[in-house]
Amino acid sequence: MEIVSMMPIDLHAGYRRFREDRLLEEAERYRSLATEQNSSTMVIGCADSRVDPSTIFGAAPGELFVVRNIAALVPPLEETGTYHGTSAAIEFAVTALQVDNIVVLGHGMWGGGSQPPCQLANHGQSGALSNLGSS
Repeated sequence: MEIVSMMPIDLHAGYRRFREDRLLEEAERYRSLATEQNSSTMVIGCADSRVDPSTIFGAAPGELFVVRNIAALVPPLEETGTYHGTSAAIEFAVTALQVDNIVVLGHGMWGGGSQPPCQLANHGQSGALSNLGSS
């Protein structure tokens, strides 16, 4: 009897290609990433599948610490003891990874509200860029 995967066929094929090609070609990189993470930049991005931070910034695995949610929102800090995914990720990035930069990546043509939250806030450099390519 054949076992049917719950994973969509195209994702399964992509995973197989990764295991057979890229993982073997970049074995040393992935061995290094298995034991440590040295990202110097955190990206808070939208969960929109059309906006992939690693693709946009040309980053390799391990170069960016990424958290994604609807509209790249960063809710206010609450110290209530409940789960806070974005604030926990920011705390980890700052305290454990000691990132130099936090980038909030917005985009145009989004469905999260009437105005895109398009701004890049770069800690460690003066000023911020806003509404970059938001059309």
